[in-house]
Amino acid sequence: MSDPVVFDPDALRQLDDQQWRRLGVTQTFDRLLVEAAATAPGAAEAVRDHAGRSLSGGAAKFWELSFPQMKRDLVRKRVLAESGGQLALHPDFGERVERLLHDIETSASHVEPTPGVTLEELTARAAEREKQAKAARRARSRSSGTTRRTSSASTPKKRSAAEKTPESTALTVSAPAPKPTPTVAPPKKLFTTRTVNTLLDRLDNTALNKSQLSGRINLRGADLDRFLEVTAQLDITRFKRDDLVELHWEGRKLAKTSGGDRRMAVIGLVDKLREAAAAPAEG
Repeated sequence: MSDPVVFDPDALRQLDDQQWRRLGVTQTFDRLLVEAAATAPGAAEAVRDHAGRSLSGGAAKFWELSFPQMKRDLVRKRVLAESGGQLALHPDFGERVERLLHDIETSASHVEPTPGVTLEELTARAAEREKQAKAARRARSRSSGTTRRTSSASTPKKRSAAEKTPESTALTVSAPAPKPTPTVAPPKKLFTTRTVNTLLDRLDNTALNKSQLSGRINLRGADLDRFLEVTAQLDITRFKRDDLVELHWEGRKLAKTSGGDRRMAVIGLVDKLREAAAAPAEG
């Protein structure tokens, strides 16, 4: 089995019951096992114990008895993959989870209809709203037409020079609206294991400019600037000539690791990056 994809537990906590159903995971115990395989892949027994660590009593006994069948079913459905006694997410299912998390982060997740509501009802409601909008536009049009006819029928009275005041001829200059201050995502959303792993893979043995790197790690504007500022503080990245970004010595050392060493090192690095990003605000 190639190196399994590993997800940040904080990222998976974004998924609600409806989103898990979209992924095809509907049972509570199935979800426990999938979450454990996604965040701590390894030996099947270790994944089982990690998933059932919060269970006790009868629930813990049932978990141990049902685990073998549950594992077989999820492997058959290509949700999990098992090889050499190692249990992890199936690569195809991992890609589905990544796409869903990306949709959530970019506020582009799909909205499913409320259960029990048919397509015909939704269409009828939309037609009724459009009908009401057209009626409102016609009413506004008639009202504005009446106002124009009334105002054109009356002849405005000219004001004499004596009646004019400086206030009536003065021009009012409005102050320009202040430019909005760019906001930066909080450290928990800005620094994740998925983003750091992608950074290490994309910059391994190469350098990219900020525009190219932005598309690779899906960070833009102030978020990208803050990300690079903090990674540079910890010697993960650095700028070189022509505004290119490359891995610094800590980043190059981490990019050469793999498997469990890489996973544990990245998790520890994410914690350090979040602490470094939060430090100025705390000061």
